[in-house]
Amino acid sequence: MKLSALLVFILVQIAFIPFAIVGIALVFYKQTFTSKKLGVSGTAIEVINGRWAMDVFGLRRDTAAVKLSRVLPNNSILGMWLVLFPLYLRYRISGETSGYPTLAKPGEEGLAHIILNRTVYFDDLIERSVDNVEQFVVMGAGFDTRCYGDHANRNVSLFEIDRAQTQQLKIACLHAAAVDTSNTHYVEVDFATEQWYEKLIDSGFDCTKKTMFLWEGVTLYLSENEVRNTLKTIKENIAPGSVVVADFYALRFVKGDWSPGMKKLLGILKITNEELGFGVDFSSDPEVAFKAFLESEAIQPGQTYFMGDKTKKGAYMVVAELFV
Repeated sequence: MKLSALLVFILVQIAFIPFAIVGIALVFYKQTFTSKKLGVSGTAIEVINGRWAMDVFGLRRDTAAVKLSRVLPNNSILGMWLVLFPLYLRYRISGETSGYPTLAKPGEEGLAHIILNRTVYFDDLIERSVDNVEQFVVMGAGFDTRCYGDHANRNVSLFEIDRAQTQQLKIACLHAAAVDTSNTHYVEVDFATEQWYEKLIDSGFDCTKKTMFLWEGVTLYLSENEVRNTLKTIKENIAPGSVVVADFYALRFVKGDWSPGMKKLLGILKITNEELGFGVDFSSDPEVAFKAFLESEAIQPGQTYFMGDKTKKGAYMVVAELFV
């Protein structure tokens, strides 16, 4: 069956090369230029498209992501299908994914696995503690859909924080996609000019309740001072037993000098007026460097996933559970 699937894939892929080129162009145009016109992050589309692909290829169920991805004006599911249809056909014949999307073994993740493996690692860290908290806060939520999955059915108060343009677009598209948003509180914040924690409280957040803060794919867009100040704000205000799950990136990653594949990301960021900022120096011993950074903020690490640490170039990011 695998051989038959491979042969079909090769034949269909050859025929689909012109369509794939059109698909890439459609996705790139929507992701960059339409995002810029709307005033929202272009790289956020990478996340939701990754989760769409994981659902379609049977790696992770995310019905809300599938529905939302279809109606976002800065996305093209047609383009995604034009690119991925040969791989999908191979998957349907063989029952296994090959090439993309696939999950790498822990420590062996490359650039193509950032969204996929990162998502799975965050899922694991969230599941470790979510039943022990009363509030769930998604910081820099973008097009994340965790508040509309299993967590929506738990006895947990849900909050999403992001810029007004992103929140308004997302809410409108969620409604258009018939996704229930009744359990989620939306907090519109300009992190550069407003006190996000005060606005969170104004939206019904209770600082006496144990809380999980989800901070995924955000720190690399901030300055070191912004990262440290955010951690201080959380640490100084939340109830005992609260937890932060977040990712932090290697300095070489944010400088874009470790992989040719980073050129695409940096190109999107340039067009959508986004910049990479904070990174931790993982050039020697990533675990020691990361622990030192956390200790400087009096934070204790829990479970960690150092992505890429078994590859030749070493770890380029870490997904971590933080006890603040």
